[in-house]
Amino acid sequence: MSAGLARAYGRLLEACGLLAGGAFGLLAVLITVDVVIRNLGVAHLGWLLETSEYTLYVATFIAAPWVLHLGAHVRVDLLLNAVPARLGIALELLADAIGAVAAGILLYYGLDATLKAYAGAWMIAKTVVLPEWPLLAVIPASMALLTIEFLLRIRRTLTGAPSAAATREGL
Repeated sequence: MSAGLARAYGRLLEACGLLAGGAFGLLAVLITVDVVIRNLGVAHLGWLLETSEYTLYVATFIAAPWVLHLGAHVRVDLLLNAVPARLGIALELLADAIGAVAAGILLYYGLDATLKAYAGAWMIAKTVVLPEWPLLAVIPASMALLTIEFLLRIRRTLTGAPSAAATREGL
């Protein structure tokens, strides 16, 4: 990957993280406002619970590639620390390959569901009425970035290049 493309990809993932963080922050503010105005007897943001569900869902999918890129995902290294280094590298490659395949499969089925929802003009009708496809579109977008990130992790492992986390920390 060229240096310019790598920088653009890194900025895209940082934008995903910022968007997710902003969504969580806005949600926290709106929940606080809702609690205050409800306790004052002024009003109630009836749409907030449903919007919170969508926000948590979307922000989680959007943040996942960024978190993986940083190496900040939940990870248990007990086995990797207990085996010889070469076996540990092989296990890392296997885990990343499984991750890439799983994300690729979810990308395929997520895209299929999104296109069907778009073509069928499927709607979600609860408190808030909205088309279903934009919510579904988050899945293939996230899975595409996760697939790319898993493949880049494999490449970094095979070439001995530092991870994004190591580069960020100056290792």
